[in-house]
Amino acid sequence: MFTCKSCGGPVDMASSACAACGAPVELGRLTGILGIVCRSCDAYNEPRARVCSACGKPLGSATGASSSPAEPAGPGAEEAAPTPPAGLPVPAAAPRAPDITPSAGTPVLRAFGKGGGPATRFVPLVPKASTDAPAGTPIPLVTHCPRCGEAAGAGQFCARCGQPLGQRGTQVMARPPAGGRTATAPFGALAPGRAKLVLERGEGFDGATFRLNAESVQAGRSQGAVLFPADPCLAPHHATFSYRNGALHVRDEGAPGGVFLRLRGLSVPLKPGDLFVIGDQLLRHAGTVPPPAAPPPDGTRRLGAPRPPGTAIVVEEWLEGGVAGRVFVRGGPSVTLGRAGCAINLGDDPFLSQAHAEILVEGEGMARLRDLGSSNGTFIRLPPRAERELRDGDCVRMGREVLRVSVAQ
Repeated sequence: MFTCKSCGGPVDMASSACAACGAPVELGRLTGILGIVCRSCDAYNEPRARVCSACGKPLGSATGASSSPAEPAGPGAEEAAPTPPAGLPVPAAAPRAPDITPSAGTPVLRAFGKGGGPATRFVPLVPKASTDAPAGTPIPLVTHCPRCGEAAGAGQFCARCGQPLGQRGTQVMARPPAGGRTATAPFGALAPGRAKLVLERGEGFDGATFRLNAESVQAGRSQGAVLFPADPCLAPHHATFSYRNGALHVRDEGAPGGVFLRLRGLSVPLKPGDLFVIGDQLLRHAGTVPPPAAPPPDGTRRLGAPRPPGTAIVVEEWLEGGVAGRVFVRGGPSVTLGRAGCAINLGDDPFLSQAHAEILVEGEGMARLRDLGSSNGTFIRLPPRAERELRDGDCVRMGREVLRVSVAQ
């Protein structure tokens, strides 16, 4: 509360004039431009409004102020709030909007008035209930991945694109109408020309598009319609994309570099000898560390580095040209891989996330590989001469090229 420069009486700076003498308040002129905020409910009101449109209380006075004339205050008593000047018309109080208290974990949106004023209330970000449903019927909700729309289920990562889910990553959407197609619904039988390859990154021009117009399209460094002559890691005929039985397939043609597919599920089995790519790092799962050999009869133990506790795995780094690099021995049950702060840190790679992927060590020498919501994905190699079906949004890596499958609707 401030003091009027003319009469010395108390004045609220949200008011345009002193309630006692009518002298204009300098800062109060802003309320004629920006509007007025009610001190009782924080609702925004249009400029020159006298009564709050949400709670009906007079504007320009402190919360809980009385509408009766102010009485002189005794020593030590609190100052009474001024009332609006007499003779001003007071419109009928508008009914106050009901307060909405969001439940724990419910995403909310703060609603702003004109001019970006403060919020009048919190509005839950949930779809409105159908007017045909009986009262008390719960609103059908389903948790979907915010990136691709896949039903999230109970996992911590999207089964389709690897997006992290949960408190920070999950988005609540309304259930799609019956008969409507979702982001992962099938497109029907594919015919030549319906699919294309979009270059995400590599030696070619990012965003370049290759339309797959024939039943079989070759890809490589020098043969076929999908060519990348500047990529030395591609064979002349590296892979083949073909339509068969209404679906698009990719076939590895036995090139030394192989063909890699980006993970779509939460995890995939990882066998000893399997190769996978994270960022620009080519890695090989060499299996679990064998148990120590039985000591000689005299009981002498062979000297060596300490063994990791539990079941340990060996991960090998392969350098360009087929040269072996670093070897990592790590204990389970979880071995994280990334740029920093992981069980296996691979250094400064612009395409590597800080925590990129994870190997889940299971019993009896089994392991599984999963992506940890990385920006550029985790790719696992197809067996030589193997063939896989492709869907809209799948990413294929061959050599240094990353190609995304796009299907026309």
